[in-house]
Amino acid sequence: MAKKNFGKFLALATISGAIAAGVSYFLKYRSFHAELDEDFHDFEGDDDDFDGTLPHESESAPRNYVPLGEKKEETAKEVMEAAVNKAEDIAGEVKEEVSQEVQDVKEEAAKVKEKLTDAIGKAATTIEEDTAE
Repeated sequence: MAKKNFGKFLALATISGAIAAGVSYFLKYRSFHAELDEDFHDFEGDDDDFDGTLPHESESAPRNYVPLGEKKEETAKEVMEAAVNKAEDIAGEVKEEVSQEVQDVKEEAAKVKEKLTDAIGKAATTIEEDTAE
């Protein structure tokens, strides 16, 4: 019997909790919409004096332009000349390095040619000795 009374108590508590939550939600919802309507009513009547143009459209905005003068052109010319000079210097350095590398390769090729000539000469003498016997 205690279980039966406990079940009824639990059902009653659940139903009363659901009713309390529903009432609370309804009251909060109603107060929220009342505040929202007040916020929108604050702006009513502001557009009565609107004639279709915005206030800042009639004013011309002050503009600051950068003057283009001889000083800027001379600076650009100097920069271009410096870039050309730097490129010429780099080209000269690369040319010197390449010519040095070419010279090194020629020297190595001459050494290899000499070694091959010596090896071919030794091989030819060895073959002549083998065929002479």
